[in-house]
Amino acid sequence: MIISAGVSADEPFFASQKGMVITNAFLDNKGKIQSYIRMTISDVRGSDSDMIIDYTVELLDGNRHPSGNAGIRGYSVAVTGGILEMKQDDMMDLFLASRNMNYQLTAGTLNIPSNMTGGSRIEDSWMNMIVKIPIIGEITTNTMITNISCTGIETVTVPAGTFEAYKVTMTSITNIKGWGSGSPVTSNITTWYVRGIGAIKSVNVDDKGKIGSSTELFELSPKS
Repeated sequence: MIISAGVSADEPFFASQKGMVITNAFLDNKGKIQSYIRMTISDVRGSDSDMIIDYTVELLDGNRHPSGNAGIRGYSVAVTGGILEMKQDDMMDLFLASRNMNYQLTAGTLNIPSNMTGGSRIEDSWMNMIVKIPIIGEITTNTMITNISCTGIETVTVPAGTFEAYKVTMTSITNIKGWGSGSPVTSNITTWYVRGIGAIKSVNVDDKGKIGSSTELFELSPKS
């Protein structure tokens, strides 16, 4: 059964129901689950096309136990004028903090409009990071995220169920300066978004067509 009941045509592509708990699984290039991330909506301020969504995030290991030193962290996303403004550095910061890395991170937003349809183009984004590693030194990565577009609606099945999802494709080009630097690294990322939930699946493929990693919606409570 396709899960879509109770979702309006102008609902943002992010969980916006207070109390909703979403668990995503991270898989390696062989499709094996490596870890999980659990997100709980703690508050929703505003309504319709303008709102602030507060949530907490917790990283879990492959056995769904708390992972590393990241702990439970609070974040917020904004929907302004019907556009979901996702700060890419917020989630990346969570992962890096759990690894006790010495880094500086800046990034743009990924703006997903509520009126997205097949053929919609989305503004480019970016992410820059400086990592300081003992002995090795400083490594700088500059990433441009381009060619972002919605190619249509597909029926997608993940562990949490079957959904009508909006397919969004993008290209990520990363230049690395420092240890191990070389030619730019290009990845093609496909993500499927569902109204009132957010991304339910994402697949990262390199420029040779090899899958590097992926995520899937593992559990959803209560169902949208």
